[in-house]
Amino acid sequence: MNSLVKDFIDKLNDGIVVFNSDGVVLTLNRSAQEKFGLKEGDSISSILKDDDREIFLDNVLSLAKKGKPYSNFMRFIDKDGDLIFCWLNVFVYEDAFVFEIFDLSPMEKRVSTISDSSYAKVLKYMSQGIAHSIRNPIMSAGGMLSRIRAKLSQEGDEKLIKYIEVVEKSLYRIISIIANIEVVSNSFPVSLERINLVDLADEIAKKYADRGVYVSRDSLKSVCVYANRMHLSFVIEEIVKNAIDATEGMDNPQIEIRVFKEGKNAFVVVKDNGKGIEEEELPLTTIPFYSTKPSNMGIGLSLAKFLIEGYHGELLIESKKGEGTSVSITIPMEKRDDIRIKRLYD
Repeated sequence: MNSLVKDFIDKLNDGIVVFNSDGVVLTLNRSAQEKFGLKEGDSISSILKDDDREIFLDNVLSLAKKGKPYSNFMRFIDKDGDLIFCWLNVFVYEDAFVFEIFDLSPMEKRVSTISDSSYAKVLKYMSQGIAHSIRNPIMSAGGMLSRIRAKLSQEGDEKLIKYIEVVEKSLYRIISIIANIEVVSNSFPVSLERINLVDLADEIAKKYADRGVYVSRDSLKSVCVYANRMHLSFVIEEIVKNAIDATEGMDNPQIEIRVFKEGKNAFVVVKDNGKGIEEEELPLTTIPFYSTKPSNMGIGLSLAKFLIEGYHGELLIESKKGEGTSVSITIPMEKRDDIRIKRLYD
């Protein structure tokens, strides 16, 4: 790179890094030096996250070689070791590769400030109050309806049972709205992070170890998803609590949590050796207010299902009376482009 070009890029506020096919930095401008602490001879991979250093880098360089520039949002590691939000352009220049990096972190901080403003806090307070005020009478009404329906089922009054089912569907719609309000109020703004489901399962298993809960030895050491930690903790713990109820009073309760992955999906399966569920009751287990215990209003599993489906996942229950129950949740592991998670061939 001649001195005229070098002088020009040094005046740019955006970071410019030129490197060879081995990832060795050949030259860079002052902005990139100050932002990332890079110098000539360093590896360009040092500013990339661990999971982007191999597949992603190989892919974008392969595209650049074919005359296909790449642009997208990225998070890079700055000189202090912090992740910063950027826009990246990748292209070829005189047989070398160029990263043109626009730092968008000031914009992200402004958005965060808006989210944490007094206005947002008022909205959070109001949503919590609304959810609490509506939820209690709805839960009471739903609980009474489930008991009335059980009584009518014994008497064989099918006509009244159908009326009750219509009312229950309306209540289900209301409780779904309340669930939306509660999710917003309890995690506002919703923050997604990379969560190792195995670590999360270990934490929950330790909490209930005295009730027979353990993580399967077949589980992998690392199965990661991008989600809200509070959501997933609630879902897995709610399933475990149901398993604990099902094994209550047993001499040798066993509740296994297994974590694995297939394709782009992560799986968490909670299996118990409890009393099981009647076949005709299985479709009712994720309906709000349905419960076989008078003290339980039957909200937990329905909200768990609601949350998992919000991540484009699935919650399934399999059970046999007297043999136990297996509850599995499926969550997509990656919400990122294929260029960051698998090698591209064309």
